[in-house]
Amino acid sequence: MKDMDSLLASKRKEYGLVILFFTLVSIVFTWPLVLHLHNGVLGGTSDPLLNTWIMTWDAHTFFTHPAQLFQANILYPARDVLAYSEHLFTMGIMAAPIYYLTGNSVLAYNLLIFFAFVFSAFGCYLLVKELTGSRWGALIGGLFFAFCPFKTSKLGLLHVLFSPFLPFMLLYLYRYLYAGKRKNLVLFAFFFLAQSLASWHYLLFCSLAAGLLWLWTAAFSRTRSEWNRLLGVVLVALIIAAAILPLALPYLRVHERMPGFERTLSNTEYFAAYPRDFLTVSEDSVIYGNSLSPLYIEGLKQERVLFPGLTIIILALAGLLIRRKPEDDTQAFDPDSFRGGALYFLVLIVISLILSMGPEIAGVTNLFYTIPYHLGLFKFIRFPGRFYVLAALGLSVLAGYGAGKLCLRATQSGRSRRFVRLAMAAVVLILLAELATFNLHVSTVPVWGEVPEAYAWLKEQGDVRVIELPDISWDFELKGMIVYLSTFHWKDIANGYSGYRPPSYEKIFTEMEGFPSGRSVDVLREVGIDYVFWHWDWVDPQARGEYRSRLSSQEGLRLERTWGEIAVYAVEPGPSADANDLEATLDVAAEAREGEEIPLFLHLRNPSEYALLSFAEDPQDYTLVCRDERDGMVSETAGEIQLYIFLEGGEAAVFPLEAQVRLEPGVRTLELRFTSGILDGRVLYWQVGAD
Repeated sequence: MKDMDSLLASKRKEYGLVILFFTLVSIVFTWPLVLHLHNGVLGGTSDPLLNTWIMTWDAHTFFTHPAQLFQANILYPARDVLAYSEHLFTMGIMAAPIYYLTGNSVLAYNLLIFFAFVFSAFGCYLLVKELTGSRWGALIGGLFFAFCPFKTSKLGLLHVLFSPFLPFMLLYLYRYLYAGKRKNLVLFAFFFLAQSLASWHYLLFCSLAAGLLWLWTAAFSRTRSEWNRLLGVVLVALIIAAAILPLALPYLRVHERMPGFERTLSNTEYFAAYPRDFLTVSEDSVIYGNSLSPLYIEGLKQERVLFPGLTIIILALAGLLIRRKPEDDTQAFDPDSFRGGALYFLVLIVISLILSMGPEIAGVTNLFYTIPYHLGLFKFIRFPGRFYVLAALGLSVLAGYGAGKLCLRATQSGRSRRFVRLAMAAVVLILLAELATFNLHVSTVPVWGEVPEAYAWLKEQGDVRVIELPDISWDFELKGMIVYLSTFHWKDIANGYSGYRPPSYEKIFTEMEGFPSGRSVDVLREVGIDYVFWHWDWVDPQARGEYRSRLSSQEGLRLERTWGEIAVYAVEPGPSADANDLEATLDVAAEAREGEEIPLFLHLRNPSEYALLSFAEDPQDYTLVCRDERDGMVSETAGEIQLYIFLEGGEAAVFPLEAQVRLEPGVRTLELRFTSGILDGRVLYWQVGAD
């Protein structure tokens, strides 16, 4: 035991051993991922490969064309595509050295998985030790925060389990608020930024945790120096907000011009936490994930695994309920530490659990969620249950207090230090058993040397745009693979998926259901697609003969190259209709009567013999004027309309206008004037009483 004391007397040795321990646990709990660091991912090939692509795009672009960071290469021709999901900026910066040294984005992704586990644990270890003074409590807290079932059930969601800087942020905020020193304030700001720039969810979580700690501290502050430190945090928060704002602007741009680019309350209700979720475990749990378990079981990547385990609950209750005696002199029993640490984290747990339940709790409106939502703070949240990560951190800290208090009580009862250490080691082993996952499924993915040769050929083709067919919109595993494989050529591709699907994607792939056909080829030509990558292994074997015949005879397609199951077809150029020739008329849905509101419709017709396409994302502004018989203006209304148009020669389409007009007495003419877009400068009229 003396050897152990001397070993832990050095912080460097102590921290080295702790990091080594957490690393070994990470390897075991994700086994056999360590054997596939360079060519395998956990959680399938959908979200993991999407996140691999995002962080690789960040690394690829930030150091070469930073102004183009959000103009990513998938879902062409949509703009600001990176804003359709989390930007993972922190992970992209961290992955960059690995990616540039090895060219292997999967290796970078998996190393970040291990980094997330190890330093989430180590950061929480330092935080709990700071608050309680207990190494055993710190070890237990670090283990739970990093490897709690909430996280290990989401091994395919890097942006959810990546929380290594959250405990460091709170650690240095505590140190600054209670001890001052500019170094602590700077480190708080650094870790706040590092964690917040990992995802927008963590910006919200960090803001909630830090803001609550600020308010909690302010409630008990009395001296000028304490208030000066609180003011220092406010000033730093303003600087942090200014640093984050540039990354928020693309999201605001997309929200302004795209319909449905926010999560409605009805969207979030399904993904909110329900009472049974707190009794739900992962199917990969060594202890609970079997058919004999009395708990509910969910698969990997599920949002409903919120059962923390019995050990951590018992320890957290011990941390709250074991009261201080006059002779208790350890930090875990210190009244100031308990008030500023344990009680603060108890409040954080309660708030995060309430928020995790989303807009309703047992059928009653949850004002704690709906009020911030209507203020715009939660409109990007799809999964309210993810607020649970703050509850996990709170449970970790409370369990640390519990372990520290139990150690002292055992010592006071006359137990030897050896007994206490053995008892706490047993608690750690029980906790490890409850948290353990093992022998997980690893999906192997191609890396350089295994990537289909067609993609190496594509890399050398210059500025071209590609679509991969046939359409597999239903298969997110394949869609994730397409997105990942684009990192080997970086050409714009019409394929892809993210947290949002732009209207242009829907239009293109609706038309691709008929590929190959004259109409679908016209769409590709008008969009600007240069090559079609046709995957024969995605085609029903019974339909291959028909597709071979249609592809070989389809006008506008030319077979360029074939590599095994991949055939590359060039889309040949052809004439297009002139948008200036587009015929436009204004009409109403039914007979218009004075005093009634009438819906208005825009009729568009392509009089050309060639196809016409316009996928402008920016809404087209218009002004609707009601005029009397003397051409005087009775009323004027401004509006906008999004026009995603594809019209073959001679085709027509009807688009409803969002504005409805009330025919006031004396109105004889409706005048629709466009001031932007494909119809810019057009003025359309409708006469009251006209056929």
